[in-house]
Amino acid sequence: MPSDPTTSAPPVAQRDAAYTTPRPDIFELVPSTARDVLDVGCSNGALGRSLKRALPGRQVSGIEFDASFAKEASEHLDRVVHADVNVLDWRATMGESRFDCIVFADVLEHLIDPQRCLAHARQQLRPGGCIVISLPNIRHLSSIRAIFVGGRFPRRDRGIFDRTHLRWFTIADANELVTASGLRVAAFSQALRWGDRGGGRVNRLLNRLPLAVQRFGPIREFLTYQICLRAEVMA
Repeated sequence: MPSDPTTSAPPVAQRDAAYTTPRPDIFELVPSTARDVLDVGCSNGALGRSLKRALPGRQVSGIEFDASFAKEASEHLDRVVHADVNVLDWRATMGESRFDCIVFADVLEHLIDPQRCLAHARQQLRPGGCIVISLPNIRHLSSIRAIFVGGRFPRRDRGIFDRTHLRWFTIADANELVTASGLRVAAFSQALRWGDRGGGRVNRLLNRLPLAVQRFGPIREFLTYQICLRAEVMA
């Protein structure tokens, strides 16, 4: 969830639709053997709950800025910290806790200093641990339409132009952020969309294309709506 308290929150219904799904795209990138997971920006705990169900004995903790979401998530996860990640003292909050996987699902674009946050998260990883990240792709076709055709940079309640975003990333930017944080991309996936909205026959067909076609330059760069990756500490 957005971590900037100075920014007005979107309406509850739209906020919930954008931030409270189990995120199967993220779920698939979390190693099946990860027994201790930290979900940063855990929202209402939907993703963490699905991760706990997938592996008996798995411990899932969360950090969440929104008080109502944090309260709801605490009913499903093993531990939830209500905090603003922008100012979080990781050492004081996490102590000696170490995790096999730390998740940042649509969080880093809301932060003042994403790289600093990743650096702190790295210190909480166990040897061999990983960080799973998702970011919206500002190079998506809908951005080109809005900015270069429409002449405006929209401010919306969800998606690429979420009004609470403080940072914007292309695929290259996402890779650079990971590398600059002392990590390397170990796995990559993308969610393709024709427009700003999900669902629909065209979007389903796009995501059923052979992987080689999905990764073809123009399709990868301009139709990837969501960038999802798993990063590991560089050797």
